[in-house]
Amino acid sequence: MQNMFGFIRKAIDNPTPYVVMVGDPGTGKSTVVEKLTGQTGRSSDDSRSWTKTAEPFWTYDGTMVISDTPGCNAIDDKMEQSQWIAGAISFMPLSKILIIVKAEVRQDTTIKTLEYYSDKLIQLPDELIGVMVTHMDQVMYDDDSIKKVINRKFGIEDVVCTQLDDPRHKLVAKIRKSCEGHKPQKVTVDSALFLKLFDIRESDRKPLKLIAKEVDLFNSVKESFDRIRDNYTGKDLVDLLFEFQAWMIEQIEVIQKNFCTELDFDFMGVDADLQAGYCALLTNQLRTVIYGIRIETEKYAVSGHGVVDARQCPHCQEVWIKIAGCEGSTTCGNRLDSSLALDIRAGEYAQLGTYRFAWINNTLDIQSAGMRSLAKVISGDSYGCGKSIEWSKMKPIDTKVLCLDKNKGPSKLDEIDPLPKDVKGSRYYKEKLTGDIQDKTKKMHLGDKPDNH
Repeated sequence: MQNMFGFIRKAIDNPTPYVVMVGDPGTGKSTVVEKLTGQTGRSSDDSRSWTKTAEPFWTYDGTMVISDTPGCNAIDDKMEQSQWIAGAISFMPLSKILIIVKAEVRQDTTIKTLEYYSDKLIQLPDELIGVMVTHMDQVMYDDDSIKKVINRKFGIEDVVCTQLDDPRHKLVAKIRKSCEGHKPQKVTVDSALFLKLFDIRESDRKPLKLIAKEVDLFNSVKESFDRIRDNYTGKDLVDLLFEFQAWMIEQIEVIQKNFCTELDFDFMGVDADLQAGYCALLTNQLRTVIYGIRIETEKYAVSGHGVVDARQCPHCQEVWIKIAGCEGSTTCGNRLDSSLALDIRAGEYAQLGTYRFAWINNTLDIQSAGMRSLAKVISGDSYGCGKSIEWSKMKPIDTKVLCLDKNKGPSKLDEIDPLPKDVKGSRYYKEKLTGDIQDKTKKMHLGDKPDNH
């Protein structure tokens, strides 16, 4: 019995690595999968098959699961094949997404190919992203050279270099090493994440010109803010940054809606995918403009500006902050003192300076709008639902969201929906897209683990 428990514990502590391979057709992706797994008929130089779906396979030695996926830049069936990749990412807890690129004669050509994927996958945790450079025996530069360039340009540390004649045991060992240091993570690709990861639009000049116009204007607002902010210091600057980020997020929602109205987008019919692709492109580019502000507000939020641990009751969703006590059980609403204020930012930062913003004559106008108290997270005369709760098991709440909350729209940059919520057809489209991705995941089947005894 003890040996059985030890076996189970070992399986839990050392879960099977799961690697999803993505890349352009012709990079050697499916050839690598064939070598690792013993499968045949998947590589593009085999006349019998091209990769059209995502399929998981055990490596030949049963130590790892590999998913082969369609080429991300396939000209035909772009939407269908992108959904298969999303389904593969969601299939089981993920150790690594390996971006497969072919070593080209010119090193900068190899890097240019990688740039597209790196930019898209920035939405995922850094530790999940790796690179495999194939055909290294056909170029003059060595492994260390390309690894250093990839790390310097993209910040990606896990880089696997391969040659056509690498034996499969050596290839398995290299990939397993890239997965070391962290446990697999469950990543569920829904419609929102899908539209951030995949480019499903075409090159229609009308929507692209409108996107460029909106992004240029949004950039101008940000640049004007950057000039004005030099007049603020200390707490006033912190408050201004939080308020400006919230206002700019609200503007993104306005821009989305106006964009769809001008182009008659309703996310229905045969053009629904293209419309979603253009709207997602607009949203992603607008999000990028204020990404630097997001980084600053997060830095302030964790560096002594009073953000403390807040958690949510699983029964009534009331938000609580632990002033004292233990990690054990209590009841929702059991407060130390009925008059105790629950500050989510300490000291002077518990009062948030508020501002009004307006774009007038190509200049950002900023006016002080007074102060807003952040002291009370709880509201009303009744507190909590009285049900049993356990602090250590309650859902943590990002207090930056509480600081920014204006009771309307998302308060975090990452929560901006790629499609406007109040445009006809957008909700149905998102539900259908999420369902289509889930269907792809359900169709994936992992065979029996190889018996190596």
